[in-house]
Order: sequence, then C-alpha cells, then structure tokens
Amino acid sequence: MTDPSVERGSSDKEHDNIEDAVVVDETVTDDGSTAAATPLVDPEPEASTSTTDSVYDDATVEAEAEPVSEPTDAYEPEIVAEAEPATTVTTGTTASGEPRVVYVTAPTPPTVAGNRGFGVFIALAATLVFAIVFAIAVIIVNTLQSGRVGIDFVQQPTFYVPIAFFLLGAIVIAMIVNRAGWAAHVIGSIVVGLVVYFGTVGVLLLTNGIVQNTPEEAQLLLAVALIDPRVIAAGLVAREVSLWTGALVAKRGRKVTERNRDSRAQWEAELAERNATQY
Repeated sequence: MTDPSVERGSSDKEHDNIEDAVVVDETVTDDGSTAAATPLVDPEPEASTSTTDSVYDDATVEAEAEPVSEPTDAYEPEIVAEAEPATTVTTGTTASGEPRVVYVTAPTPPTVAGNRGFGVFIALAATLVFAIVFAIAVIIVNTLQSGRVGIDFVQQPTFYVPIAFFLLGAIVIAMIVNRAGWAAHVIGSIVVGLVVYFGTVGVLLLTNGIVQNTPEEAQLLLAVALIDPRVIAAGLVAREVSLWTGALVAKRGRKVTERNRDSRAQWEAELAERNATQY
C-alpha cells in the first residue's frame, strides 16, 4: 500500500484549501496491478445551483408590502338624556334571585305661597286713601282755625311728608307681617301711626331751621310741632287707615295659609300612598 496523496497536484502552499483535497486508498492486487482508488472521504455534494424563481406580479408585491389596517368606526359622542331626580328607592328580587333596584321619582313638594305681594298692593291703595282722608282732616282743621275753607295746602311740600312716611311704614309692615292674622296688623297700624307722627314732626323741625336756633327756641319749636292738630291728625288717620286695610291683608293671609296647609296635606298623602304601593 502506498501513502495517500493528494490529487490535482496540490502543493504545500495550497494546504489551506483542504476542503478541495480527496484522500484515496490504493490497493495492490496479487498480479501487481493497482486497484481503483477509493476515496476515504466522500466529497461534499455540490450545492444545487438551480433555484426556483418565484415570480410575483406588482399587484401581489404591493398587497404584501402594504400593512393591513382594520376599519375603525368614527367615534360619535353618545347623548344621554338627563334623568329626573330620583328620591325614592325600592328593592326587590328578580327571577334569578338577584337584587333589583327601582328608582322612583318622588312628587315635588308644594311651593309655599306668600302674601307679601298682596300686602304691598294694599299698602299702595291705602296710601291713596290716607292722602284723601288726611286732606279732609286738614281742611277741617284749617276751617276751624281761619274760618274759611281752602285747599291751597295741597301745593305745599309739607302736606306730602306724612303721605311719604305712611307709604314707607305700610310697605315695611306688609313685608314683615306677610300671612299673619289681624292682631299683627293691629300692632303694625300703631307702628305706622307713630312713624307718620314723629317723622312729620322731625321734617317740620328741620325745615324750620331748628339746628340754627338756641336751645330755648328749639324746645319751643318742638312743643309747637308736637301739638300741631294737623300733625296729630296725620298720625291718627295713618293708624286707622293702616288698621282697616290691614284687615283685608289678614283675611287673604288666612286663605293663603289654608291653601298651603291643604297642598301640604295632599302632597304628604300622595307620597305616603306611593311609598305604600312600592313596598
């Protein structure tokens, strides 16, 4: 047997390309002939150079390259209707045994009606009545003092001072008393009379220059104003007119109170009936 050699005339410098060398085994037969060399290492099979080219058209390539996007629906805000306030809640069970909650709107409580608007209206009407009665009283006083009848005083500003104080006092009392009974208006009429009396006295003193007088003169002027029959008449008339017109306000106030009581009782009965049917 001979040493294996590398075919293809490989040299020492080409040892690096060992993958190209084939090791063979030579066998000598009995007649001295050399048998065919059998390679000890099978050479690697050559890679197939034939590949199947896949042919794609442009449409297929574009379809594969383009990302698939799922269609999305445009968001539309949901409009939710406002629900009525539910104040009564009842619970129960469904067929499956789960708790069930039912919201029921409670009836609206009745609005409490007042009597102030009517009282202010009556106060305006009472002011007109007071002006007429006070004018008559002034005519009587002037006739008794001078012996003649005259209405020239209606042109003087001092005549309208008691009227202004009466209007102010009547409106304030109407706002405070509201639906109260006649007893409250009796007390209110006294207050209105005092406001008219002392208010008129104070304005008369200021118009006569009491602040510029000496203490003795101011005291005399105050005494004269307090006992002036026209001022006294203004206070008395204001008290009487406020008293009798207040009776009208008190009468309507009782009716308003009864209506409020009936409305409240009806609302409570309706609420109790609804609660009974729910439970």
